[in-house]
Amino acid sequence: LVLCVVLVSGQNVAEECNELERKCRSCVRSLRNENDRRLPTFNRECREKTRNTWRWRDLDRCDVTKLECLGRDRKMNCNDVAQLAGMRRIR
Repeated sequence: LVLCVVLVSGQNVAEECNELERKCRSCVRSLRNENDRRLPTFNRECREKTRNTWRWRDLDRCDVTKLECLGRDRKMNCNDVAQLAGMRRIR
């Protein structure tokens, strides 16, 4: 019974985070500054910090917003972001 409650709760969180991302995508179009949308400094710094552990792919503001929602119980450093984003691990 407890497992079912956790699964339902987890599904609701994922749905809420997906909805947050959708709303972000409709809103972010109005940002004039490309850097506000694409987050080049964030991507560059995380790529460097994780170069030995993750194959980093660029994330935009809405990707990061969704991941922060999904990882609200984590520190959300570059490694956490890479893991939640499903990036490939370097072995």
